[in-house]
Amino acid sequence: MLFVVHKSRFKKMVSLVRDDKGREAKETFLRIAAAGDCVEIAGKEMSASFPATIYEEGVIFIPTTYFRRLLRATPVKEDFLTFQVNEEGIRFADVHWEAGGSVLFPDPSKAPQSWPPDKPKVEASNPPKNPTLFDFDK
Repeated sequence: MLFVVHKSRFKKMVSLVRDDKGREAKETFLRIAAAGDCVEIAGKEMSASFPATIYEEGVIFIPTTYFRRLLRATPVKEDFLTFQVNEEGIRFADVHWEAGGSVLFPDPSKAPQSWPPDKPKVEASNPPKNPTLFDFDK
């Protein structure tokens, strides 16, 4: 996954869609999808998409709070941000992060909409009417 995006727009979109607001908020994941000619950033409730230069498509799920702290630490002088994800980790601006806790899907069509994915619904089984340990009626 490799794309170049306007840094201030990227930071603004992350701050709008993040789900980790409030003291009692649990750690959530941002879904960053780079496909076609735009980047989409999504939380559980909201999403935002904007134009970017995409070199390699992909979808990554990143822990929101930790990513926001790293994004704040990037140099202010640069207008554009190069964001690259590979086997070595995540690189953006001068930051290299080994991406612990992040999940990358190189094929955007196979990526789920949220992380961790929703658990499949389990069908309720009908218990026997008179459960017994041994069946003596045979």
